[in-house]
Parts: sequence; structure tokens; C-alpha cells
Amino acid sequence: MDSTKTKFSFNLHPLDHTIVEAIRKSIENIMPDIMDDFNLLERNGYKHFRWNPIIASLREFCNHLGWIEMGTCRRGGWVLPVLFHPASRYIITLMTEETFKRAQKKKDKGTYYLCAAASFNKNVQPKYEQLSLDIPPIDEGDREWIAHSQEQLAACVNASVGEINGHILVIFQEVGDKIISVRAVRLTEKLELSTEEEDWSQLIREAYSTTIEVTPPQNDDSDEDEPLVELK
Repeated sequence: MDSTKTKFSFNLHPLDHTIVEAIRKSIENIMPDIMDDFNLLERNGYKHFRWNPIIASLREFCNHLGWIEMGTCRRGGWVLPVLFHPASRYIITLMTEETFKRAQKKKDKGTYYLCAAASFNKNVQPKYEQLSLDIPPIDEGDREWIAHSQEQLAACVNASVGEINGHILVIFQEVGDKIISVRAVRLTEKLELSTEEEDWSQLIREAYSTTIEVTPPQNDDSDEDEPLVELK
């Protein structure tokens, strides 16, 4: 292994910490408190309902940052949180590890919002280990649907498709009421993991404050543009 190789980073600090804390607070604090406050023993619909406090926490924390655009995109009965990072012009969406693995195997994935989001990512290379996975391709007949979904994603954060350089998917895993991992990845069009991946798990237990003032990062015009997004 080349020890001199630079570790990949999306350079999204402090947004990375903000997203991780929104997930952690919702899963580890808000949801258990709701169960205790109302003496709830059963968890019918628990995994779906927890997205409501996640969205609320994201909205609260991103409002604190000030320079992050946050919106929601409705897909049937589901509401998807979507973030837009103006400095990089990346759209960011969230998903559990379990749901992501199911999405990869969908045969009709061209009708799935995540495919539209991943289509913003140009020239990303799949991880070597992903090459052996039996991941279904995109049906060429779904291209028009994908383009329409990209427009929906962009509109929910007050952007146009042309303003978006790419998409980052934040994938998290929990056991019980504890978050055990969070990672940020870019996907290929087939929903393969790309070589652009950053582990955010170390941020789960780091102290987080919403009282500090945060200076927005400046965009580097010397960087080449690259596309991003996500939906269902």
C-alpha cells in the first residue's frame, strides 16, 4: 500500500458533522424519547416515522449554517430530504444501508429516484470489488423518466439541473437505537459504489454545537465541474 496516497475527502466540513448529528440526534435521542413519553412498546411503522425527526433536525441544523439549501421532494406518499451545497454544487440525499442494498438490486431501477440522482455523477469509476456484483443495468426506455426526476430534485432546492455538479449519497447503519456507521459516497449510474467514498463514522460521537458561527466555504473556480443528486 502506498502510505503517501492522500485519503479521499469531499471537503464538506462542517456540513458533514451537521448531517451526522441530525441523524444521530433523531435515532438515538428523539425517537427513544417519543417511545418513553407515550409508553409505546410496539414499533409499527417505526423505521418510516423516524424520517420525520431526521428531516426536522436537518432543517434546524442547516438553517443554523445558513448557506445550505434544504428542501423536500415528494414521491408518492414519501417525502425525501434533499440538501444543496452551493460551494461544490452537489446535491446530497440520505439512505440506510439496508435500503441502499435493495436499491442496487432493483430491476426497474430506472424508475427509482436514486438512479436519477446518480445520473448527475459523470466520469466516476466503480470500486474494483463492485465489478463482480450482479447489478442490473438501466433500461434505455427510462431515460425520459430519469431526466424528469432530475428536474424534480433540482427544483426542490431551488436549482436547475445545469447548476448541479453531482450527487452524494449519505448512507447510515443503525443497530437498535444506536448509529454505528455513516459514509458519504458517489454512485455510478448503475448504483455501484464509486472510488469516491468518505467514512464519516468518526463524527458520530464528536461534540456538536449549534451556537457557533460558521463561515461558508468558498468555491474554488479552478476546480472542474462535476455533477450530483437523489429521489424515489
